[in-house]
Amino acid sequence: MDTNRGHDAPERSGVPLPDAGAMVDEHGRAPGVPSRTGTGAGPAADPARVDEANQPAAPAAEAEVNVLVSHCDRAGAEAVLGVLAEAFPGMTPPAPAPASAAARPGAAPSIWAVTVDVRRRTPDTVPRPRPTSPVTAELDGAAEPVRLVRAVLEDAFAGQHLGTVSGEHELQVALRLTAREPA
Repeated sequence: MDTNRGHDAPERSGVPLPDAGAMVDEHGRAPGVPSRTGTGAGPAADPARVDEANQPAAPAAEAEVNVLVSHCDRAGAEAVLGVLAEAFPGMTPPAPAPASAAARPGAAPSIWAVTVDVRRRTPDTVPRPRPTSPVTAELDGAAEPVRLVRAVLEDAFAGQHLGTVSGEHELQVALRLTAREPA
């Protein structure tokens, strides 16, 4: 059984491989010779596509921030979630709670949870009505996306920082948001 399969062929004997001390890659290319762009004989690459390919792409999980809105009424939660929905289009709104559940005496407080994808950020948005009562927002995710969501919320509301928990690559931030005083 011949397991060598032509690796000792005369036409290959002149090209030393990396394991034999050669300064070439496994395809026989010397350092600096492009491998993905071809020989250069074809048309030039589209600069926009080259720039897009060279941008580091954040995995979806690293670009998402989990937001919990609590300790407020429905109007306060909708104001905070509305700001996030305007700043980050494509955010899935939370499922509405039944109106009868909130009206019951002794009902447990509601928590609204959404996931924000910061890769879909729109520039400045128009001001919207702000809640009159305080709202607690807890942000959890990769550090840089959490900072971006926090900046959006603190731009729209007066924010009081309640605490931060840092992990190796993630960050949790708790904020108390209130309406800004008119200027």
